[in-house]
Amino acid sequence: MGVARLTKVTVISPRSDYADVAKALARFEDFHAIPSGTLTFDPAVQELSVRAVRLFAQADQAAKDLGLQASPGWIDLVFGGVKVEKKDYEASKWEELLAKAEAELDPVVEEVKAEKADLQKAAKDEADAKTAMDALEAVSGFSANIGGLSSLKWFKASVCIVRNSTVEEFRKSLPTPIFRVYQLNQAESLVMVAVKSSDSPLLDKAIKALEVKPVAISSLLPQNPAEAYRELQRQEAAARQSRIEAEGRLSQTRERSGDRLLACRELTEVARDMLDEARASGDMKRFATISGYIPSRDETRFRSDFSRWMVFLEPSANLAHGHDDKLPVLFDNRGGIDTWQRITSEQGIPGQHEVDPTPLVSFVFPIFFGLMFGDFGHGLILTLFALFARQRTTGTKRQWATIFLVAGISSMFFGAVFGEFFGLSLYKTVGIPSVIEIINRPLGMTPSPNIANIEIIMEVSILIGVAHLITGLGLNIYEGVKAGEKLEVAIEKLPALTMYISGVGYGLAFIGAGFKFDVLASSSPAPLIGTPDNVIGALSLAVLIPSMLVLFAGKAVAVKLGKVKDLSFATAISNGGLEVFERMLQFLSNTISYVRLAVMLLVHAVLLMIVNMMAPVSDPLLLPVWIVFNLLVLALEGLIVYVQDLRLHVYEFFTKFYVGTGTPFRRILPPRARVNIKWL
Repeated sequence: MGVARLTKVTVISPRSDYADVAKALARFEDFHAIPSGTLTFDPAVQELSVRAVRLFAQADQAAKDLGLQASPGWIDLVFGGVKVEKKDYEASKWEELLAKAEAELDPVVEEVKAEKADLQKAAKDEADAKTAMDALEAVSGFSANIGGLSSLKWFKASVCIVRNSTVEEFRKSLPTPIFRVYQLNQAESLVMVAVKSSDSPLLDKAIKALEVKPVAISSLLPQNPAEAYRELQRQEAAARQSRIEAEGRLSQTRERSGDRLLACRELTEVARDMLDEARASGDMKRFATISGYIPSRDETRFRSDFSRWMVFLEPSANLAHGHDDKLPVLFDNRGGIDTWQRITSEQGIPGQHEVDPTPLVSFVFPIFFGLMFGDFGHGLILTLFALFARQRTTGTKRQWATIFLVAGISSMFFGAVFGEFFGLSLYKTVGIPSVIEIINRPLGMTPSPNIANIEIIMEVSILIGVAHLITGLGLNIYEGVKAGEKLEVAIEKLPALTMYISGVGYGLAFIGAGFKFDVLASSSPAPLIGTPDNVIGALSLAVLIPSMLVLFAGKAVAVKLGKVKDLSFATAISNGGLEVFERMLQFLSNTISYVRLAVMLLVHAVLLMIVNMMAPVSDPLLLPVWIVFNLLVLALEGLIVYVQDLRLHVYEFFTKFYVGTGTPFRRILPPRARVNIKWL
């Protein structure tokens, strides 16, 4: 489990066979191509790549025109009942596969293009008619032919819509005009004005200055405003009907051909990506080469599939850190653990010599979730919903549903431990003995938090956090040893672990001594472990002080001994002091952060306690309100608990040993959700 061992492979074939090599790589799939750094492309594969790019562009545009989603969302899958069914494509070579995709795609693309063009034309005609109607709406009741005004020889005439407040000003701004006013409404009037041809510049200037709106009617329409408006209404209605019909035809095409189009789109996208990866084939004239990584467990299969050509394999033992090519990382978790790679990937892919934390995450993450969301009833609902979602989803969405399924089961378990059932007492409801109730519910009295038990849960939370952080610091040492970083392990990583462990011991003695630093004078038992304060304090100080000294001066000593050459002695001392101070603050805040395991549990229980007080389940009239409030708490708290769980891993745990800067293993044939490719 963890990360798969890889083998570097190189395939050399005649140029005439390289298209067959590309087919064999597609059949093999688990091949991470190494960029060749050359711009020499194999002509046959390059032609196939260009063809795949063109087909994908056509399919993608047609899918967008139909409003199709490449991948349906959660709501569509879970509540809409949308199913993604895979379509089989059989071919003996890439050219045949692309030909099948093209033959299937072309009729749909042409149909969608024609229907989209009809829709765009109808929408434009409707918009144009509506715009023209808006311009004539104010004069739609005015019945007079104004077409002859534009043909006057000795006069310049215009029909305008003028604000009532500026009519007189408009009249006075023109010398001896012919001026007729027809009031349209309380705000505007229709003005017919004519001036001598020599005064036309004055008319144009007045129209612009007073923001007068001339009435313009297209020559294709009747020049009577009322008749023109009625004609535009007829045109707008006809265009709207055409648009509705075009939308209906597109909708029918979407229902009839949508799945087929999306399958073709995915097929051409896969072909585009893979052929683009494989087309760079080395600089030799008669031979093509391609190199990459495969899982070491598949070496025998790779030799068999590529036995026609020359194959060179470099064992994974030789692929050491510092290799010319940065090694990709392939997760190799099985048995359900691979599902939790989604959480690990939030931080990144393991780098060289880094431990894959996924197995630990698969165990700890649901426990943390259940602790913070410990309610049997809410856990049951979450479990049932996750089961329902899991049955209706595939791929990544199915993995997330599985994560929340396990989290729901964990919530049920801890809900049974804490006796919580929709904010009610599970112990009293079922009649089982209590384990550790966090809410007191005496008969006839208001429920209240059980402070003593909450304190116990807080202490357990701190202990869990300490164990979690020690594990992370221990893994950091293991990675350093694995990478051969002996000096860094000795002066940084190991002292950090011992400093933290001894710091926890001293902290317990400090608390046991009544929060006094003179722990050596106290013989009281330290909390949680029961050892006398002076004993645990002395042992802790015996480890803590040397650990801090090594962190403070270790690198400076290494500088003096010539082991570290990129720092000065003064800089190393300064950095060491900052390191000790930063570690102290970091360890303290990290440890306290795990108290949220208990705090979130208490918040969840108190919220449900308030819900049951506001809308008691015993009142039938308030039962719908009680259900709604419970669903709101479940959704809100479920999201918050997930975020807090993720935070404890990403910010508290991963930061101790995990950077996540690795290069992901990229299969040469991308994953597929809608198509199965069967090579003959």
